[in-house]
Amino acid sequence: MTGPSFYYRHRIRIFACFLIATPFVVYGAQLAVKDNSNRVEDWLPDSFEETKRLKWFADNFTSDAIMMISWEGCTLGDSRMNQFAEELRKPVRSIDGREVYLWSQVATGDDALHQLRQPPLAMSVDDARERLHGWLLGTDNATSGIVVTMSLDAWEERHRVAEHIHTAAARVADLDESSLRIAGGVLDSIEIDNASNRGLIPLGIGSFLICFALMYALFRSFLLATMVFLNALFCHQMSLAIVYYSGTQMDSVLLMVPIVVFVLAISAGVHIANYYRDEICHRGFAGAPMRAIRDAIAPCSLASITTALGLGSLLVSFLVPVRKFGTFAAISVLLATVVLFVLLPTQLEAFPPRRAALRWRPEESDESPFWQGVLAGVIRARFIVIILTIALAALAYDGVTQLRASARIHDMFRPDARLLQDYDWLEQRLGPLVPFEIILRLPKDENGETTPSMLLQMQLIDRVHHAAASIEGIGAVVSAWNFCRPLEKERIYGRGAQQIARRTVFNKNLEQNRDSYVDLALLRDTPDEVLWRVSGRAYAGRRLDYTEVMRQLKAEIDPILEIADEQGFPGVSALYCGGIPLVQKAQDQMLSDLISSFLVAFAFIAGMMVILMLGLAYPELQASNEIGTTALIVTRSIFAGALSMVPNILPCIAVLGCMGISGMTIEIGSMMTASVALGIAVDDTLHFITWFRRGLGEGRSRREAVGLGYQRCGAAMVQTSLICGLGMLVFALSDFVPISRFAWVMFAMLMAALLADLIVLPAILLSPLGITFEPIELNSPSPIQRKPQEAV
Repeated sequence: MTGPSFYYRHRIRIFACFLIATPFVVYGAQLAVKDNSNRVEDWLPDSFEETKRLKWFADNFTSDAIMMISWEGCTLGDSRMNQFAEELRKPVRSIDGREVYLWSQVATGDDALHQLRQPPLAMSVDDARERLHGWLLGTDNATSGIVVTMSLDAWEERHRVAEHIHTAAARVADLDESSLRIAGGVLDSIEIDNASNRGLIPLGIGSFLICFALMYALFRSFLLATMVFLNALFCHQMSLAIVYYSGTQMDSVLLMVPIVVFVLAISAGVHIANYYRDEICHRGFAGAPMRAIRDAIAPCSLASITTALGLGSLLVSFLVPVRKFGTFAAISVLLATVVLFVLLPTQLEAFPPRRAALRWRPEESDESPFWQGVLAGVIRARFIVIILTIALAALAYDGVTQLRASARIHDMFRPDARLLQDYDWLEQRLGPLVPFEIILRLPKDENGETTPSMLLQMQLIDRVHHAAASIEGIGAVVSAWNFCRPLEKERIYGRGAQQIARRTVFNKNLEQNRDSYVDLALLRDTPDEVLWRVSGRAYAGRRLDYTEVMRQLKAEIDPILEIADEQGFPGVSALYCGGIPLVQKAQDQMLSDLISSFLVAFAFIAGMMVILMLGLAYPELQASNEIGTTALIVTRSIFAGALSMVPNILPCIAVLGCMGISGMTIEIGSMMTASVALGIAVDDTLHFITWFRRGLGEGRSRREAVGLGYQRCGAAMVQTSLICGLGMLVFALSDFVPISRFAWVMFAMLMAALLADLIVLPAILLSPLGITFEPIELNSPSPIQRKPQEAV
């Protein structure tokens, strides 16, 4: 008679350790979700050229984080606009008591018009209005607004921006703050923070309730369901605490880590619970938790490792949030498995569900008529299943090639979001809001002088300005040209004495106006070069191909600079940065990372499957005395490992292929699903193949071994897929599209993976291809004894 198990002997110590750790875990989790920050600018690593250019731009000019504010009835001459601007310019008090100015610039349509109408510019009304079109004046020549640029030191106070704007509006007579239309890069980041957090607690509670209700219904044991649920909840909080204690900034993508960890912990817990129930049915309560862990440790550990590999494959991504997600999700999944192997069997030893065990019968774990029917159906249709699988894979691959990525703000919120409504309103009435910057760099000579005159420099800016404005999708360009008298009306061109004199006077006026260009952040004079800023705006609401926009920009502007280099501007060049290049790079990187991370995940997991097959064939390798036989065993193991990946790859490419065929774009949430789903889908494959090989090792035929796989883990596969899928599907109701789409795409992939593991995998095992999974008969002193195969 054996003594008490390890878990029973050490139950007090194990419970004490977890009770001590729980307050620290919960505390860290709460602080982690309070500090959430999201900016597209932070998606790309510092080593990327686009990131370096943006930081260089901020160092030399100012932040390109702009916002536009207007309202119905806001027109030139509206006294409320200037009053509102004065209120906006006032500082806010930070948490530590400092006065912080949120804006480096606050410009109104009236201010800009007044500046253009006054000396030294003294433009006509029509010329001045033309200069304001698309950024401070609408096409109706009346609608106007306020453009603010966020200061570099105000990012820590970003969550007070909306409050400050509405407070300032409330202090303006006859201005209804609810009528304000606000949009721009600053508010994008704030709204992403809010949307990703908004509803997270009720959605999480809904997910918890669904998972618990399903477990209770499937286990028919409130106590067993509670144990698995509490273990998963601890792992959920632990994943957040790891982020906090590591000192990592939480973002909207990292908020998906606890969701994934929770459902994966539930999955592993359900498998362990099913093994535990089987042990009770066949051998009673005594030692059941330890025996269940012995059955579960191999498939569950392999499943955990392969899932972690799938998540870890995201580390090949260059997108910072994706890499952070992959890192913390992989670590948390491995630690969650350790928690389940230690805590759950200890709870089962200390508090065995004896009452529920009376409702469990041994026959429930024996041959089930349902699974026998599924087995018979797969046997009859196995060749049809394989043919349809090949056809589906080909069709899905065609869809995958049509996938397009998007980092647009309109693809991160639901169409009815107030932010998107404000974007559309402002872009229809005033102008576009996605910024891009063209910085003209004019090197100085050895004496620190710039050879071309101010007039020649302005002529170059004029050409670049109009070249940029000619690109389809670009609705406004702001440069020194907007604050310069019309060159074509000054009669400065020609070789006559009058034209020469006018050019001299015009150049002198430009020199006198030089400081105003500096104040407007359109000009910077460094020791080595003169920098002129040409700032453009593209439409956020239009589905533009930013890659094509950048290509056309360079195609128009680079030839202008080449000519200028030959005509008095030696070494002149342009640097492109800002929102459009950043979004374009992020979109290109998403597709690249989707492919590379999936391939890495496939390579890692396929390698694990091959190792598993070699491990299962280890007795044959030991018994083999011939090199040829050993090579055959290894070759068959490799081929079997490759075949076992088919039901795991198929769900991923099928769902992504449907998205591509339907014209849907992928964003940062859905781009991660392929690698994550591949890691999760292989869990059920591992359990099924493990029992299949055990059946073969017991001398069963392939048909009987597949039947054993259905009987021992089929129910658990259905349970875990339903619990995980439905528990995750709740988050499809999130206001933040990346979280919502991650949830429903993962649900679709998990359901597809369940069908693939229950139909496609057995069809492969029962077809002639399944011979690669069988042990090889050896003529050796200790041969593997097997019952002759039955025809299927």
